[in-house]
Amino acid sequence: MAPLQTFRYHVAEDPQVGPGVAARSPRSFAAEPAAGLEPAAPTFTSDEAAARYYLDELLRRDDRPVIRAVAAPERVERVPGLVVLDERDLRPLGTRQVRFAQTHRDIPVFGATATVELNRERELVSASAELDEVSGVEPVESLTRAQALERVAAWTGTNLPPDAAAAGKLMFFRDEETGRWHLAWYLPALPTEPPPTEAGQTGGTASDGSGGGGPGGADEGHGFGRRPVPPSYTFLVDAHDGGILYTYSAIPTALPTPARCTGIDENEVRQTFLGRLAGADGTAVVLDDPLRSVRTYDLEFVDIDTGPEVPASPVPADTSDYGTTNRAAVSAHLNAGRVQDFYKSVLQRDGIDDLGMTLISLVNVTAASMQEPPALLNAFWWQQRMWYGQIMRDGRLVSLSRYLDVIAHELTHGVIESTSGLVYATQSGALNESFADVAGVIINNWYTAADRTDVRTWSWEIGPGLRPDGRPLRDFADPGRLGYPAHMKDFRQLRPGERPGPDNDNGWVHLNSNIHNKAVHHLLTMSRDGSTVFTVEDVAILTYLGMARLAPTATFPAALAAVLDVARTYFGGDPERDAKLEAVREAYRLVGIT
Repeated sequence: MAPLQTFRYHVAEDPQVGPGVAARSPRSFAAEPAAGLEPAAPTFTSDEAAARYYLDELLRRDDRPVIRAVAAPERVERVPGLVVLDERDLRPLGTRQVRFAQTHRDIPVFGATATVELNRERELVSASAELDEVSGVEPVESLTRAQALERVAAWTGTNLPPDAAAAGKLMFFRDEETGRWHLAWYLPALPTEPPPTEAGQTGGTASDGSGGGGPGGADEGHGFGRRPVPPSYTFLVDAHDGGILYTYSAIPTALPTPARCTGIDENEVRQTFLGRLAGADGTAVVLDDPLRSVRTYDLEFVDIDTGPEVPASPVPADTSDYGTTNRAAVSAHLNAGRVQDFYKSVLQRDGIDDLGMTLISLVNVTAASMQEPPALLNAFWWQQRMWYGQIMRDGRLVSLSRYLDVIAHELTHGVIESTSGLVYATQSGALNESFADVAGVIINNWYTAADRTDVRTWSWEIGPGLRPDGRPLRDFADPGRLGYPAHMKDFRQLRPGERPGPDNDNGWVHLNSNIHNKAVHHLLTMSRDGSTVFTVEDVAILTYLGMARLAPTATFPAALAAVLDVARTYFGGDPERDAKLEAVREAYRLVGIT
């Protein structure tokens, strides 16, 4: 997709304000007053009003006519083409973020967003945007939504029910190769996928359940092969001529009293965790942690292809000791709680959606269409739940719920869904995968490393031993060990005219993600005078909040810019601030991201 116009502002980089100023007041934007009078400054009744004021003032001052046009200086309203998506507290920074989406003639512009960061007094801290001026396109559609769905059905060779397009809406979309604007029907999460390209038919790598046969295969995933769930792709269809413009995957009150439980996990370790009393006799329990909003269910090897319902009750036990009766459920329950705890205590996020959603895990999942039951080499986030397959090890089935790194990775896909919504294709898709990997490595070592604060004691592998040859799925320290790129010079591009799809791993998202992974590895390990430059908490906060402010179609350079913006606020009062900002730049520069 052609890049939109990028705009960035941070008060720490503003030459018009003095050193050490943490936020810019509305008074500083006010027009020059008459002699002897104080400058007039607005007061704000909401965060949205403040964010609109600052965006409008900043965009009007931009040298680019395209950006100034978004501010619509001929109109009285402040940035009238922007609509609020959400407002969130950035708790680790003590600030608040307002996020907008751009529209043109009340029609959304695909991938175009703006974010404004405010302090508690509604003063400006930072702003960033991916915006553009829509031109040269007729804003009234020639094709109906139903006709657009028919074009997708014809192109994919799939019978799609008419209600599959119920959520479809018009959007403006800019073509990657020509730069032309199109009016498009945006049809999200259709139950189909793009047809194989010629490369996919003749030059692709057959899936053997181990990640497409090696690095570069279409089914990289976690190295498990394709997920045993129905296909789901989002399509943008030209609303005038019916051409397929773009595709990408749609798949990465009062509490009851908790009960203290114990049980043996998949690593043969006795663990302590919380459940809830469920029987009238006061001894029976279920795996429902009311403090962390974590519930764990057993599908008992029901085939996921049959569309099973969540069981009526979480995994039960007659007493609070689960013993060895369900190692898979104990591991899933324990590890899901760990992820929740990390997001809550370190990143100050209230659950996967930041709204306290209940985290549901289902163990003992099978899919006969993918692998002969009872084995299923897969674990994945789908339908806002975690699903766990299992593999044969040492004569018994061992659940993939034992892998905390994989669980943290998958649950972070859920976090990404409810923050930046990174489009799962090309560079934004690689960032989607990378930020999930980052969370996987950090959270796993937070709980399992000999010393969570000393990265020299860390394991940098994701999914150790899960490839058929005994190697891990990925290696943060040495991506090249597994045949993955670790520098932008080895970035794998789609060929001209080639669209993201299942036969090219949606634009090689699992390969190219390793470049950004290596940049974050540099962040975690770079040292000065014998000490690491950043703490583990520093890197967790910078990457999480950096991801959360990205536009859906963000690039690798945009990720660097977002992390730098967070760092400017986070290290605002640190005398080493400038040195730490340069260290961030250096970590990314080492992998060719500038």
